[in-house]
Amino acid sequence: MIPEDQLLSAKRLRQAVHLLAKKVIHLDLNSKQLKDIAETLEEKTDELLADPAPKWWVADASEEKTRSRSYRSRSLFQGEMHPFSPELVWDDYVAANGESGYQFRVTLSDLYEGPPSAVHGGYIAGLFDELLGAVQSLDDGDTGYTAKLSIKYRSFTPVNSELRFQGWIVQSSGRRISVKGQCWEGEKLCAEAEALFLRLKERASQDNG
Repeated sequence: MIPEDQLLSAKRLRQAVHLLAKKVIHLDLNSKQLKDIAETLEEKTDELLADPAPKWWVADASEEKTRSRSYRSRSLFQGEMHPFSPELVWDDYVAANGESGYQFRVTLSDLYEGPPSAVHGGYIAGLFDELLGAVQSLDDGDTGYTAKLSIKYRSFTPVNSELRFQGWIVQSSGRRISVKGQCWEGEKLCAEAEALFLRLKERASQDNG
């Protein structure tokens, strides 16, 4: 488990990286300014010395929850330890069909912009994969890997506005776990997703045996 003070410091670093990226995007910096920034970052990077961080999927992790938290902390789409990720605020969710799920809230800056004032569709797909991957872990048995992910973009998803992503399990049988999700801005449906996750064959056989 990553210590809380380390996570807080990592969040601060992530905010600093995002602030720098916004400056680079929004200001018409000349070549000298860009070169000075690059040299400063390169110098600071060369000064960084520490033991290698263990991979979240290594077998010596003591608990499944520890591995899961370690993955989330380093994820491109939510990790405090990943300087390019946004901050997601997670909560439990119960769908209309009564199935348990998860939801999160996130405000994406124009670092994630695609169309004018709207979130890049590829990043929306990535967030759905992150959400629905967490949702399928609520099913009994081993989790699976993404086999299919389809997105319907219902409207432009705005940057700099709070978004709500919700996901739930639809069906589970043998190796297959089917899940659905939605992205909302207030009462406006921005996107919908369906995903299929497949458990590994050998593990599914063991579960059914």
